[in-house]
Amino acid sequence: MATAALSRDSLVFLDKGDLKIVHVNPAAEKQLAAAKTVLRAGTEIKQFLAFLAKKGEFSDGDSVGSVRHALGAISSGGRADLPGFRLEKTVFSWHCDTGPGNTIALVLRDGGKAQELARALADHKIFIQHLIDVLPTPVYLKNLESVVTRCNGAFAELFDLQVTDVIGKKLVEVAPKDLAKTITDHEKALLVKEGQVRDEISFALGDDNRTALFAASSLKGPSGSIAGTIGSLIDVTSLKKAQAEVAEAAQRLTGLLESAPIGVGISSRETGVFQFFNSTFANMLDIKDEKQPTDAILLSDRYRQQSLSDMDMLGELHDVEIRLRRPNMSEAKWLKTSLEPLSFEGEESVLWWTSDITKQKHAARELQNKANNDELTGLANRARFMQKIDQCETVLRGTNTPAAMFILDLDGFKKLNDEKGHAAGDWLLSETSKRLKRAARRAEEVARLGGDEFTMLFINKGGEKEMIEMADAILSELNQPFVWKGEDCGVTASIGFAVFDGGSSDMNEQLRRADKAMHQAKASGKARHCLYTPDLEPELHQD
Repeated sequence: MATAALSRDSLVFLDKGDLKIVHVNPAAEKQLAAAKTVLRAGTEIKQFLAFLAKKGEFSDGDSVGSVRHALGAISSGGRADLPGFRLEKTVFSWHCDTGPGNTIALVLRDGGKAQELARALADHKIFIQHLIDVLPTPVYLKNLESVVTRCNGAFAELFDLQVTDVIGKKLVEVAPKDLAKTITDHEKALLVKEGQVRDEISFALGDDNRTALFAASSLKGPSGSIAGTIGSLIDVTSLKKAQAEVAEAAQRLTGLLESAPIGVGISSRETGVFQFFNSTFANMLDIKDEKQPTDAILLSDRYRQQSLSDMDMLGELHDVEIRLRRPNMSEAKWLKTSLEPLSFEGEESVLWWTSDITKQKHAARELQNKANNDELTGLANRARFMQKIDQCETVLRGTNTPAAMFILDLDGFKKLNDEKGHAAGDWLLSETSKRLKRAARRAEEVARLGGDEFTMLFINKGGEKEMIEMADAILSELNQPFVWKGEDCGVTASIGFAVFDGGSSDMNEQLRRADKAMHQAKASGKARHCLYTPDLEPELHQD
């Protein structure tokens, strides 16, 4: 479950026996938020598929056929690609496979994010090539077929070639045969078992006999298996010059990392102690004055080993979001960090790329609040309330749960606005919301539909008797005088409500009925409540 929590893919685990949901990881909860009500532990996967048939759009246009195909493939318990679909604005590709324990895993991927990841990976490879290029030491990377996949200018210059003349060719095609054979012999063991080799070798280069320090190590791919070797050659005949060049390159690299606009840190894999970090990283983590800070600041013991294991398996771990709250911080920070293995000063280390996304998080939360909440009163707005009743209708379907829908309209509000101005009107709306939250605190949702109209939804809080008592309590609260600048505003409230069986009713229809009852309350003299009954619309309830 810890691996699933860090995965960028949406993961849903099902019990193999009854196809009920066992676990939904955070990525799935976020990417499939529209289907939250049917993606909960204990819910059958059929409910999620039914939701997709109703709300989604399948690539082949046949929702029913696609859902049947998906259910059949999932029920088989094996590896199978499932029909792609669009949910809201996101296009998903997905497949099922055998999961951990006695589970079936559903893996869903956002097509747009997959392209973004591919671009990021390409940028990352270019950056690695740039890092290799700044080193004065000849460096090369070879695959299992002995083809040079990357090298720097210093390596190509050994053979009076350009980098483009070397990459893509076997070593024996660009280096003297005796040197190519020596390197190949040294690397044989590294292609079978992960390791390192260092040796002093001699070879002829043109008319010159040279001696060099040769070092190579196994190179692992994203899957964790050996994918080739990385090696270097140092001409020891000019060792002092090479040492000076290495120092200069290290200084340039340190300067490059120090001036990077994102936080860069290098920690010991064994101890977690940071061996290097730039000032941006130090400011983010508030470690400027600490001696030997460790990566425990970012990852607890519970997740550290699992994160390192995932990093090894994937080759690197991207975009892990971490909430950081240290003793001296006035508020928590949100950091996005990526980890990748690194050899630093002869020790296995971890390279951290970290950026502060606190402002983005706050901005996203603010946008979410504005989208869901009424700006003036802080109550749910119409959009959020309509979404809520749709969710409740889905969840309650087939149950015997009592429910009630209230609509409240203020009597005399327009006159108040006209005579005392909008400031008085805004104050009255805010005060109404406060009183409603007090009087209807047991409501599932309290919302402002717009203007001076409010609504409340009650789930499993009783039948007609209890809801009449609730309406009395709300009226008692709202019909107390509203005093603005020492004067009674003369505003009261009229309430209409419908009581119904939540497991078999259309919530939107019940909202309409509550509105009908509210208008009846106004027509009957205002400052009162009215329960919807078929008598209010005899033309709709004739046998």
